[in-house]
Amino acid sequence: MRYAAIFTVGVLFVSACASTGAPDTRKMSGMEMYQQLCSSCHGVSAHGDGPVSSLLKIAVPDLTRLAQREGGEFPTEDVRRTIDGRWDRHAHGARDMPVWGWQLYDSSAANDAAERAQVDSMIGRLVDYLRSIQVN
Repeated sequence: MRYAAIFTVGVLFVSACASTGAPDTRKMSGMEMYQQLCSSCHGVSAHGDGPVSSLLKIAVPDLTRLAQREGGEFPTEDVRRTIDGRWDRHAHGARDMPVWGWQLYDSSAANDAAERAQVDSMIGRLVDYLRSIQVN
């Protein structure tokens, strides 16, 4: 069932891209990237209630309460590593969330270092947006 849900998310994402053309995430703000890449699972308001969330085996986290769960401090590096795929919590089972670091990376780019910097910048904008929507 979990793989079916992941497949469904992938199909929805590809369908959206095919109908509107591939989104140029390189030029998007953090909020635009969130809406394009994250809202199907996490919800438009980031409360974990996106249209695909009910298909997943695990509860989708409320991203507006990340700082609250960490005693009031936004866990910047943990969030960055979760998004880009460097932090995989094996004790919590298989990773259901896409590894956006690889999804955003253009392996055909001539300059690997520049491409990595570009992806880091995109993830940084997304992290900044998530920081901006934290509730007390």
